[in-house]
Amino acid sequence: MPRFAVLPAILAAHLAACAAAPKPFILDDQNSAARESDRDAERRAREAIADIEKRVADGDLPKIQFEFDSDAITPESDPTLDLIAGVVLSNPELKIFILAHCDSVGTEDYNLDLSRRRAKSVASYLVQKGIDPPSIRYHGYGSSHPIADNATAEGRAQNRRVEFRITTRDWNAVY
Repeated sequence: MPRFAVLPAILAAHLAACAAAPKPFILDDQNSAARESDRDAERRAREAIADIEKRVADGDLPKIQFEFDSDAITPESDPTLDLIAGVVLSNPELKIFILAHCDSVGTEDYNLDLSRRRAKSVASYLVQKGIDPPSIRYHGYGSSHPIADNATAEGRAQNRRVEFRITTRDWNAVY
């Protein structure tokens, strides 16, 4: 038998063996549905947070404020923070990242420390509202990420802010 005549027989044997092989492992539909549900929950939560932030920007909700030169949250901030807490509490898979910013008045080191303390105060408030501490991370940026001109009082007021990010991912995947 010529060498090339054996090749079709070998090919046919391999194809037959592949057809009988077990199917590859595929995640079941339940895990797929859970991941899709997490993505939907994260999307809805991000939209809700964006809506709250828009309402704050439009003046329909109070801005998160602190006592002067302090990390003490003013009572006027409660309605906004309560809405934020409600979003996170709506799904136990949600995690929140709190980002606090200052204006440029004061030294860089002082503003960094103040923004960290303010972010921590917001985290503590959310824990008091029932959010599980492992679901919260916070970071203070000081005056390093301005969104307005620090040369004006209005610009400095805009730069003194707290922002929120939502995720369902594991914290190790976020950092």
